[in-house]
Amino acid sequence: MKLKIIPILLFPLLCFSQQNNSKQIDSVKTSKTFILGEVIVTSNKSHDTLNTVTSKTMESQNKMDVSRALNLLPGVTLTASGPRNESMVSVRGFDLRQVPVYMDGIPVYVPYDGYVDLARFTTFDLAKIDVSKGFSSIIYGPNSLGGAINLVSRKPVKKFEFDGSLGLIDTDGQKSNLNIGSDFGKFYVQGSFSYLDRKSYQMSKDFVSMKNEDGKERDNSYRTDQKISFKIGWTPTKKSEYALGYINQKGEKGNPVYAGSDAKNSLLAKPRFWQWPNWDKESIYFISNTNLNDKNSFKTRYIMTNLKTY
Repeated sequence: MKLKIIPILLFPLLCFSQQNNSKQIDSVKTSKTFILGEVIVTSNKSHDTLNTVTSKTMESQNKMDVSRALNLLPGVTLTASGPRNESMVSVRGFDLRQVPVYMDGIPVYVPYDGYVDLARFTTFDLAKIDVSKGFSSIIYGPNSLGGAINLVSRKPVKKFEFDGSLGLIDTDGQKSNLNIGSDFGKFYVQGSFSYLDRKSYQMSKDFVSMKNEDGKERDNSYRTDQKISFKIGWTPTKKSEYALGYINQKGEKGNPVYAGSDAKNSLLAKPRFWQWPNWDKESIYFISNTNLNDKNSFKTRYIMTNLKTY
């Protein structure tokens, strides 16, 4: 299925921020978090509505895609479902149709069914992942009955900074990533590249060979994901910021066949070696936050997306 360019305009929202929140905002400016991409939810009654997975935790736990990073949080369950065998999560029983996914506050789900394959999103260029449970801010927009998931990208805090990695995955895969950024005072730039490739994953040595699976390497379990992102921003004042970003994702994967012993299962009688050669997504977005006075600000978001998946 091929979808044409889909322009999505998120109406400007008038946001109110109290003066006593200035210390909280200043304290995260050195955390390499793209603050403009956050949707901050606060409550004096409950401290369990917002859960976060930081880049440090994702790196230490070797969580290379968003679906497995989210599985670290309580109340979030990792699932693989649907005919495309997509990696999804449920948040306190709500699936991704009631818990939409955002990138810097911009929706990234697939328009034709409302779902998104979270395994297609690598974590190498993220500062953190925020999960709102139970209720979420109206700034997220509609369809957030069970909460919202926001992937927050990085932002440079030094004149020049970079990090990267290169390694192997199991015995038949590889990963690589590079993040480069620079803060010039009122201007900043951030660029990222990530590549994740796995030919297959290993079966347990105790697995008994079946008709459609002989063990050793899991047949048709390959995956390849590549992501390039770039962001340029302007901060004329301490509380005003404007950013233009570009994201290019290319992915492909195979769907392993049924390897159970149920003779009545149609998948066993007629195995389907389905392959998905394209999960390509290209996005250009603009985010702005204009400070009006000490308590009020004006925030806008705009995105143009071209999605190809088949």
